[in-house]
Amino acid sequence: MTRRGAAAVLAVLLLVLGGAGQAQAVGYRYWSFWDLSGGSWTYATQGPSTARPSDGDVQGFRFAVSEDSSRATKPRTKPDFDAVCGGTPARDGRKRIALVLDFGTAADAPSGQ
Repeated sequence: MTRRGAAAVLAVLLLVLGGAGQAQAVGYRYWSFWDLSGGSWTYATQGPSTARPSDGDVQGFRFAVSEDSSRATKPRTKPDFDAVCGGTPARDGRKRIALVLDFGTAADAPSGQ
């Protein structure tokens, strides 16, 4: 192959490879973490390993597909604390925290699960 032929093959390869876009993920499957405040879910500013909820707080997790945290899917249930833990009396040195687990929808599940 001549130099001119090799240069032409290289140019074609660069055009083909350079023009191919990178694959983009539609979203991420993950458990988002939420706090119930004033009757509305808000995306938690801390993760569950560093959050320090108070007695009477409600926290939630939702498994879903989301592009990023600004578009994360909220838990579908909005209980108040009394609906979940109202029958549990307060005790010194203990915290009562209601926890909501939303396992998402069939569309959120990985294929075959």
